[in-house]
Amino acid sequence: MWEDSRYFWVVPCKNYWFHMRKNLFFRHRILLAETDAITPRPAIDQRFTVRCDQCGREYLYKPSEVLRSELEPPESFTPHPLFRDEGSGAHAATARPTTPVSRGDLRS
Repeated sequence: MWEDSRYFWVVPCKNYWFHMRKNLFFRHRILLAETDAITPRPAIDQRFTVRCDQCGREYLYKPSEVLRSELEPPESFTPHPLFRDEGSGAHAATARPTTPVSRGDLRS
């Protein structure tokens, strides 16, 4: 039956050209956290950054881009900081801020 299925929150990597070399018709999915088949998408009210585990590029994602996918995780999987407390029902908003840095804050 389906008891052995594992579900994860994922986002598609935006570095399409890098991943296209491996599979032309399938976008690479970046795992964020484990979930189940019926839990609704976490209530995230801000954009957040995710680094791809294969190409290493980091992109900004909207909460609406988070999808559920059934797949097997790699052995070295660690949840995204924004999703680490999902199992306890509390969602920690620990993603890096996405507000622009002012020129006065930059150091040479």
